[in-house]
Amino acid sequence: MIPLSSVDVVVALGFAAAALGGLAFGSLSYVLALTQSTVFAIELLHSLLAGALLGVLIESFTRVIPMQVAVFLYSLAASALIAELSRRKVPQDITVPLLSSLSAVLSVASAWYLVYTTPVGYSRAMAVIWGITLLVHPNDLIYLALVALLTIILTSSFNLELKYISFDPDLAYVSGLNTRAYYYLVYTLVALSLSATVKVYGVVVASILIAVPSVISVYLLRSYSMGATITSSVVVSSTGYLISYVLGTQVSLCVGVISLVFLAIGTLIRWLNGRRSNPRNG
Repeated sequence: MIPLSSVDVVVALGFAAAALGGLAFGSLSYVLALTQSTVFAIELLHSLLAGALLGVLIESFTRVIPMQVAVFLYSLAASALIAELSRRKVPQDITVPLLSSLSAVLSVASAWYLVYTTPVGYSRAMAVIWGITLLVHPNDLIYLALVALLTIILTSSFNLELKYISFDPDLAYVSGLNTRAYYYLVYTLVALSLSATVKVYGVVVASILIAVPSVISVYLLRSYSMGATITSSVVVSSTGYLISYVLGTQVSLCVGVISLVFLAIGTLIRWLNGRRSNPRNG
């Protein structure tokens, strides 16, 4: 048996991380579309950069607390803040700018402190923004696999309840369902998935992979199911990683370009289907 070189190990870890990240994003994209929370999750991404940079800062100084812990806690806190303000009828044009401003201040402060106080601060900050598979550790793969598995299990277990709540939240509440608890379940899964994938994909491409798998499954595969959404996400992620390896470019860049191509194809198919069903519009 031929022993693997260090380069082979890094490549294998990166590919496994990309596949598992696709699995996590695919299951997350399904549950967000199911509960009509995709827009909310994209708004929440303002907090991802702040949480990631703060996590890198904490990890650099403590050398004990992983970056993912800060990303999870900050994303969950941001979700709770938006959710509770919305419940109290605070308009979104106030809550979203409030969270964005808070996250922007925290991001700038953390990045500045990283760059000027740690020898590799700039590199770590750029790795958070763009993602880099060289930083992937076997423990990160375990965390990714557990998060993806947990998301799939919980979504499958509460699939009917989540559909009911998304269809008519008021009727679901009157029927006895704890709608608040189910929405917090979704927020927790979002925070977990973001914390597990930020090291692989970085902040920039996360917003694309949250929405793209659902679009691909609906408009290209013509099947909106968890299996179709996960399959499309894993294909996009793995293909993006392989192309980045061949071309020697960033994984996040290749995944983002492939996602945009699939989005364009899905939009074109939807437009063509609309023209066929309404020939008078042509």
